[in-house]
Amino acid sequence: MFFQVRQIIFILTLIFIFFSFSVNAEELLQKGIEQYRAENFEEALKIFNEAYKRKPSTLLSFYLGLTYKQTGEYKKAKQYFKEALTGIPKINDAYVEFIEVLYFLNELSEAILWIKEAEAQFIIPSKISFLKGMVLSKMGRYDEARKSFERAKFLDPSLAQSADLQIALTYSAEKRPKEAMKILESLIKIEPKTDIATFASEYLNTLKTLYKEWGVILSLSYQYDDNVVSKPTEKIGIAAVDEITGKRDSAQLTTLRLSYKPIQSGALFFTGDLSTSTKTYFHSYKYDTILSSITLTPGYNFRRGFITLPLSYSYMWLNEREYMWLLSINPTLTLEVAKGHIGQFSVGYSKRDMLKYFTGFDPNEDRDGNLFGLSAGYFYFFNEGRGILYVRHDYSIDNTEGRNWDSQSRGVSLGAIYPFTEKLSFQIAGEYIWQKYKNIHTLSGTQVSGFPNKPSKRKDKIYSVTAGIIFDITKKLRANMGYYYLRADSNFAVYDYKRNIYTFELNFSF
Repeated sequence: MFFQVRQIIFILTLIFIFFSFSVNAEELLQKGIEQYRAENFEEALKIFNEAYKRKPSTLLSFYLGLTYKQTGEYKKAKQYFKEALTGIPKINDAYVEFIEVLYFLNELSEAILWIKEAEAQFIIPSKISFLKGMVLSKMGRYDEARKSFERAKFLDPSLAQSADLQIALTYSAEKRPKEAMKILESLIKIEPKTDIATFASEYLNTLKTLYKEWGVILSLSYQYDDNVVSKPTEKIGIAAVDEITGKRDSAQLTTLRLSYKPIQSGALFFTGDLSTSTKTYFHSYKYDTILSSITLTPGYNFRRGFITLPLSYSYMWLNEREYMWLLSINPTLTLEVAKGHIGQFSVGYSKRDMLKYFTGFDPNEDRDGNLFGLSAGYFYFFNEGRGILYVRHDYSIDNTEGRNWDSQSRGVSLGAIYPFTEKLSFQIAGEYIWQKYKNIHTLSGTQVSGFPNKPSKRKDKIYSVTAGIIFDITKKLRANMGYYYLRADSNFAVYDYKRNIYTFELNFSF
């Protein structure tokens, strides 16, 4: 009898304790909700966690998920939202929050699975459709994303502005600015005073700046060159060359460039550039040059890159006399292999015609010819795209009319642009080219000074280094200070030389 009484008292005690914990847990839940609504998230977390210890429930899991989401602790939020959806009773409101957290965590494949489950149960269809668009957009599935945003608008007209903004962003991501601008302009007109419209207006201005149809750049430079005439490193036995004076000189460079980039819809695009540049030496006027060129570049955008087909024509004058023209075509594939990692591949063909000939011109020295090239490069972008590391390999064939200039060359270049601040950057690049000429030079073995005493093929190794500082004074004014070193190491003494060039440049954009 005594034993039965003890059992009854023990059971009643357990029931009382459980009831007390339940009541306390309910009270804590209400207090936690009050703190959450007052945006006292740290205090709400303490209360919810205490209530969860006393009596776990899917409702508490839901509120813990909400609070951790507000404090940016998405991993913990994910854990509790999942409990709210897999426990009993299931909290359907957790679908939207859970999918949004998965979006923030970039766990997109899992987000798609939960979206399908929510769609099957018709859980808040408009919001689920909107989130589906966000996830698909982040996955680069832009056509599907736009369909989801359109469905969200249809189901809930209050989502129209938000959905239109996201649709515009998908077009921008696909490099289709015309469609993006059209949607942004319409969005702003409907409700111009909302926060979304304000953001859309700022983004529209950014696109107009980035994709403005006409651009003008004026560049003014001062340059000091310590070897204007490419004087050989050592004396070669030709008085006219060995005794050259005034090989050091300063020059003024001016470049005017006009660019045209029509804003187009669809994957096709086009750019055009027209430029003229002059180099005027203070004393060595015989080496003054004028170069005019035009480049037309049609292209095609696809999801992970683009293809361009640049066609250019250049014409050069030397000392106010016609010197050379060059016609080139250079198909290029640019491909994003991973975020921030770009690969580039190109082939090229150029036709060169040298227009200036001298009396008694040796046809073996004729540099008219056809040039063929291959190039492969890798680019890594960092610091929000303002920093660049790159490496490139080039191979070219120069098939000339004159046998002395027929050659093949390979080159490797490395470079980087490192931003110290938003306005100040440092750039450095190095290149090594080894060039082999196909034929025995007609002047080698003829005892002509500067050329080998034995019949030989010319071989050059060319090293160069570029370094400089770039300073963006304003959005339309940039200053560059640069240094360029060139070393041409040749087995033909007449082509063996060193050169140092120092430049200060101002660029004006209009």
